[in-house]
Amino acid sequence: KEFDKLLGINKHKNKIKTCGEVYADSAYANKKNDEKLGKQNNKVLHRAYRNTPLTDRQKQENKQRSSIRYIVERTFGLLKQHHGLAKARYLGLERNKTRAQLIAMSHNLKTGMNIFKQMRSLGDCYAQ
Repeated sequence: KEFDKLLGINKHKNKIKTCGEVYADSAYANKKNDEKLGKQNNKVLHRAYRNTPLTDRQKQENKQRSSIRYIVERTFGLLKQHHGLAKARYLGLERNKTRAQLIAMSHNLKTGMNIFKQMRSLGDCYAQ
């Protein structure tokens, strides 16, 4: 049910339309979710089952998918560990949402400044 909520699946329509691929942990790997996502959007990690190890192709796909998920997971971990997003600080959803958005914006500004400094130190033509 949580997977459906995250993806905004309507109860009457079992298929979803997303604007891109859906990357998820292997905990979401099952036939029901595979049908909902379709072949094009499904980037859920493959799971090995008892007496059925992953094929070399599945291992390669998992490696590629994990490299993309790592970027997002690293950012969430950083926000939770260093900026206090592990716990809700305020009463009410709207205040906590606003706080999370402000923290995410400050993180993006900091990351952007670091990228700008790196480009400038390399003498890149884009950072003039």
